[in-house]
Amino acid sequence: MISNIFAFVRFAPFAIFLFVAIAGAFAALIGSLAGWVDVAELGKLAAGCGALGFFVWAFIPAFIRAL
Repeated sequence: MISNIFAFVRFAPFAIFLFVAIAGAFAALIGSLAGWVDVAELGKLAAGCGALGFFVWAFIPAFIRAL
């Protein structure tokens, strides 16, 4: 039971960050195609933050082991 909780805590942020990155990319695409500058900028920001969070979370174990 506890191992399931630890697995959820370890892998849930991957899903959240990946969802934010993909949703932001679609928002940027739709905003740029429709000519909505604010939507495109918000989508680019969300896509960038989601991708950054995904890769930071992916490399945290390597950073901790290096200490």
